[in-house]
Amino acid sequence: MEVVNILPTPVAIIPCPFHDKVKDNILTEIEEQKLNQLSYNTNSRALSHIGHYSVLQNDVKFGRFRNWCEQQAEYYAKEIKGDYIQETVQVTDSWINVADKGGYQHPHYHSNSYLSAVYYVNYDNEKHISTNFTREESLYFPSMPALQLMRKKYTPHNQDNELIVNEGELIIFPAQIIHGYDDNQFQDRVTLSMNMMPTIVTNGDYGWRCVNLNKAEREKAFDTKENLDLTKE
Repeated sequence: MEVVNILPTPVAIIPCPFHDKVKDNILTEIEEQKLNQLSYNTNSRALSHIGHYSVLQNDVKFGRFRNWCEQQAEYYAKEIKGDYIQETVQVTDSWINVADKGGYQHPHYHSNSYLSAVYYVNYDNEKHISTNFTREESLYFPSMPALQLMRKKYTPHNQDNELIVNEGELIIFPAQIIHGYDDNQFQDRVTLSMNMMPTIVTNGDYGWRCVNLNKAEREKAFDTKENLDLTKE
């Protein structure tokens, strides 16, 4: 039997030419926001997040870096994925992740997003855990059709793929790809995550313009989620 790989998922890895400046700014942001913007991951207490205000929207600190990320994403979308992007690609959300020893990120994907990206701010690939990409089906991530069969044999086509990257590199991938990482064994694994959308979404017949939430709209959405009570009387 001949087996070939068709339509592999492209994941871009791009080193940032001014990483030192970006790293200094993000580490400073962490120290400034620790008192009032720190939230803990619901699954892993050793993983915290900073940035429901979308960190990269600060033009003074991060405008140059955000523009660079959007340029890389536009090239990836147009030249690697081959998608029609009428204007460009923009960062819609961005947040800082700090994983201490024992911190982990459960497998997940990003909804309401076209592309997702992770920037490795403080990261040693010989110490910190790598990002995993998986095709694992479950009740949370069903395949279509949603058949759940037991796995009897591991092959190159059903195992997780671990991505080896270096500090100062940005990875870009389709937002629906399931990703995460296992227990981190060292302190201060710092990354910056972001979601991206085309400024115009269209299939040629139907379409709409994507506009980022302003500060007040973002805070209202965050507060609503925090206070949501779906219990029934």
